[in-house]
Amino acid sequence: MTSSPAASELELAAEALDRLLPDVPATLAGRLRSADWGGGRVVESGQFHRVLVLEDVGVLRMTRLSEAGAPIGAAWAPEDSPAAHLPRRMALLEALAAAGLPFAVPRPLSAVLRRDDDAGHPLATAVLQAFVPGQPHPPHEGDAAVLRGIVDALDAVDVTTPAVAAGLGPAFAFRGPWTAERIDRVARLGAALPAEHTSALPADWAGVVGRIAAAVTAWAAAPPDGPSLVHGDLAGHNMHWLPVAGQGGHEVRWEPSGILDWDLAHAGDAARNVASLGIWHGEEWIEAIARTPEEALRARVWLGAAGLDSLDDAAARQELTGRAPRWGRLLRKVLPRIERAAAAL
Repeated sequence: MTSSPAASELELAAEALDRLLPDVPATLAGRLRSADWGGGRVVESGQFHRVLVLEDVGVLRMTRLSEAGAPIGAAWAPEDSPAAHLPRRMALLEALAAAGLPFAVPRPLSAVLRRDDDAGHPLATAVLQAFVPGQPHPPHEGDAAVLRGIVDALDAVDVTTPAVAAGLGPAFAFRGPWTAERIDRVARLGAALPAEHTSALPADWAGVVGRIAAAVTAWAAAPPDGPSLVHGDLAGHNMHWLPVAGQGGHEVRWEPSGILDWDLAHAGDAARNVASLGIWHGEEWIEAIARTPEEALRARVWLGAAGLDSLDDAAARQELTGRAPRWGRLLRKVLPRIERAAAAL
C-alpha cells in the first residue's frame, strides 16, 4: 500500500536534506536537494518503518510509533523500539557499504533525526538513504549459480570486524528467541485456530515445534561452519534485481543490484540465507544453492523454523488487532515446510 507524502513527512525530508553526511558527493547532494519530494510515494507495508521513496533519487526511512496494525495509543517496548535501533542499523549499512559487496546497500546519506518522549527515550527517528534501483526477481525461478554467489558474498564479510560486529543484532529478532515460553505458545497454536483448521496440525505438533526450535537454537549459538553474515529476510522486495537482455534480446537474465532492509542482520548460520532464498525462488533450489548436503539439510530446517515464525506472528497479530488472518492459506503454505523440516532431523 502506498500514499502521497504528508506535510509532516516532507518537513522531515527537508530536515534530513539539511543534515546530509559530509561524504555525500556534491552532485548527489544537489540532486537530493533540488528534487521534488512531494512527488514521491510513501510505502506503508513495513512492520517497523514507513518509507518515502523518490524514484532514482533517494529514500526517507521513518520509524513507526507502534507495530503496524496495533491499536491507537499502543507503543513499542523500549528494547523493541525501531527508533532506538535505527542508529545501530545505519552504522551497519555504512560498514557493509565499505565491505566490498558486489551489490549495493541503502547506505545512509544523512544524520539520523531523532524525537524523544518525555522521559528522554527515542520515540521516532528518520534517516535519508541511498536509492537502490531494481525490482524483485520473478518468484519460483532463478539461477542457482547467481543465488549461490549472493550467499558466498555474504559469507565473505568478516563479522568479527568491529564496525560490522557492532551493527549486528540478535539471531532471533523477529519474534524473539525460542525460549521455553515461546515454544509452549507455538505448541498451543491450535487454541488460536478456527475449529475448521485445528485438524491440519500434525498429531505430534508439540514435538515438531520443540525439535525444530532446539535445532535452530543450537545452530544459531554455534554455527556448524562458523559464523557468517545472515541477512535475516533475504527474499522478495528486500532484494533488487535488474533484467539484462540476452543475445538477440530473446532471453532475460537477472543480475542482483542491491539488498535492502538489513534490520534482522546478525552473525549466524549461513544455511539461513540459503533457506531465505528458497522461500522466494523455490525450495527445489536449496540443494543447488547450498555448498554441502549438510548445509542443505540445515536450510530445510531453517525453512521450517521460518514457517513456525509465520504462524507465531499471525497468532500474535490476531491477538493485537482482533482480526483473524487467512489461516487456511497460511497453513497450506507453511505446514509442508515444517513437516519436511521435522523429517530432516
